[in-house]
Amino acid sequence: MEEKEILKSLSDEIIQEMNAWNSSNPDATFLEIEIKARELVSRLEARLIQGSAQAKETDKWSERGEKERPTCPHCHTPLISRGPRKRNLQGTRGRKIELERNYGTCPNCGAGFFPLDEKLHLQPGSLTPLQRGSLL
Repeated sequence: MEEKEILKSLSDEIIQEMNAWNSSNPDATFLEIEIKARELVSRLEARLIQGSAQAKETDKWSERGEKERPTCPHCHTPLISRGPRKRNLQGTRGRKIELERNYGTCPNCGAGFFPLDEKLHLQPGSLTPLQRGSLL
């Protein structure tokens, strides 16, 4: 299923769940409605973030020539791809955001890193930048 279809299906599911919740909670306060809506919408938010971030990894740098590959931040030598690895991040309301990105190592100094993480300015750990910022 294409990303657009997945998002449409998820949106429809969220609307149905909210309608069902409204029917079973006729005396809900505004706060309760707001909490439920945010809980449901956080699923769509996580999927949008995941899809948008994952789209940045489409350039298949591992298949490019040496001069076109990302370079080591320490010694500027072109990286060698060591294949894809998954990373799970925690989004709003603890929602899982999963990224698959290529891991590269430097044949000169041995350093290894994920160019997509660098591109997206992701820090080590499982929190997204927004989640990390909310802790400060």
